[in-house]
Amino acid sequence: MAGFPRRLQTLLRPTGGREAELNALLEDSLERERQLSDEVAGVVDALTAKDNLVANVSHEFRTPLTSIIGNLDLVLGESEELSPTAVRRIEVAQRNAERLLALVSDLLVSADSTLHVHPRRTDLANLVETSLGSAQAHAEAAQVSLSMDIPAPLWADVDPLRISQAVDNLVSNAIKYSPAGGTVRVSAGQEGGRVLLHVEDDGMGMTAADADRVFTRFFRSPAVREGSIPGIGLGLSITKAIIERHGGTISCRTLPGCGSTFTVELPAQQTTPAS
Repeated sequence: MAGFPRRLQTLLRPTGGREAELNALLEDSLERERQLSDEVAGVVDALTAKDNLVANVSHEFRTPLTSIIGNLDLVLGESEELSPTAVRRIEVAQRNAERLLALVSDLLVSADSTLHVHPRRTDLANLVETSLGSAQAHAEAAQVSLSMDIPAPLWADVDPLRISQAVDNLVSNAIKYSPAGGTVRVSAGQEGGRVLLHVEDDGMGMTAADADRVFTRFFRSPAVREGSIPGIGLGLSITKAIIERHGGTISCRTLPGCGSTFTVELPAQQTTPAS
């Protein structure tokens, strides 16, 4: 009965023929525990192998995709020699190549268990303005308006590349789930030692149950799947990892049919060591 507290051993001490039966039960329990431990180790190894495969494949995809996009840019730079139809077709190819590169980047970040950030003094107002400028074509195609209400400058100690990625994800999601004629509003301000950034949309919203899982990797709500809205459910989980690596938080306020508001809270001064 090794492993049991002494008092419990006294209470459970068998008599007569029960001793062999109890020993057999204990041996069976220990064997099951060993089997479970082996199974857990196998699952961990399998997940690690999967993440390594995703990271390696994603890394190999990036170089040819970057080359494709670069060459399409060069062709469009000489668009005066092309017909309007050819230009439109090349632009479609360019947009889809950029979407694929963004997906590959998301997969690569998702497979990387260590997310490195390199904070420096950054004007978030300028960063958000740049993000909205990049999203303008996407918004126009979806017939969605973009608005920004952020005092300039708005300083924070953040990694501008990573926070740009987080803002891009939030804005892109807001556009994707907004109806034609809707508006995506981005606002921010400083309260004490914290910076609050809000991204609000007029989209379909979510149930409370879905909102609880929205930052989980690969999660997509039933309404999104039924609506055939493209995506694989990585953007928000990556955004959450980026924000938390900065010592911040992200939350979602939403109701079905009433849109969603994602709020990012970041320290105005970095308080956690960066890798």
